[in-house]
Amino acid sequence: MGMIIFLVVVGAAVVWWLNGRRLASINEKVYLRSRGYEEPPAPKEDAGARQEARLMDLLDSLDDVTPYSRERAAEEISLMCLSGSRDERMLAPLVAALDDANANVRGAAALALGNLGDQRAVHHLQRLLETDESSHAKNQAERALTKLGVPQAPPSDPSVT
Repeated sequence: MGMIIFLVVVGAAVVWWLNGRRLASINEKVYLRSRGYEEPPAPKEDAGARQEARLMDLLDSLDDVTPYSRERAAEEISLMCLSGSRDERMLAPLVAALDDANANVRGAAALALGNLGDQRAVHHLQRLLETDESSHAKNQAERALTKLGVPQAPPSDPSVT
């Protein structure tokens, strides 16, 4: 009798655990969809409003809790800029993202600024290039400055004195 009760309790725990995992993944999907990562098709007459809402969601995502969400938002903004959907409201949040604690976010923001094409970002990208410790962020800042048409000084060779 004790063995049957034990098996029922173990079976119930396994079912509860599996349902908990499924609910977490559903919750994660809903969260990502609300942040605009899985965009449902919308009617063509709302394309302008949809684009505006998408931009606002991405700009809000630059202040998200998770570094991955912030990096992904900067990458999506960069893609919007490449597709011709540039907006001057993108500049300030992307410049603020250059001071992010995560190097991947800083790199994605630098590249997005390069794709934005706004010359006001040059000073901020040069500051990142000079002060950042991450080689990834520096590399992305160099690429962005090149896209903005800023000539880069050749690196000095320490062996030549």
